[in-house]
Amino acid sequence: MELAGKRVFILVETIYNDLEFWYPYYRLKEAGAAVTVVGSTATTFTGKAGTAVTADAGSEAVAIATYHGLVIPGGYAPDLMRRHPAMVALVRDCFLAGKPLAAI
Repeated sequence: MELAGKRVFILVETIYNDLEFWYPYYRLKEAGAAVTVVGSTATTFTGKAGTAVTADAGSEAVAIATYHGLVIPGGYAPDLMRRHPAMVALVRDCFLAGKPLAAI
């Protein structure tokens, strides 16, 4: 497993694109990565197609230093994510640290 021992988080917010969230989520897990779902708060979010996902943590409780990369799924969710300063800070910190950052 090529990502064994790596920690990656996926951002989530209301009206996320279901396929753009779930496909990377399961592929990262299949590759051996530990995946953490991070929302604006640790609550349940509903995707564009109606699929629900519960965030493991809120964005204020996560530190980029303990992760190896970040995935941002599409849909309307990124427009809502940018309204939360803690989520914007996570993306900025990941970029500044030179860690892999994927935006779909």
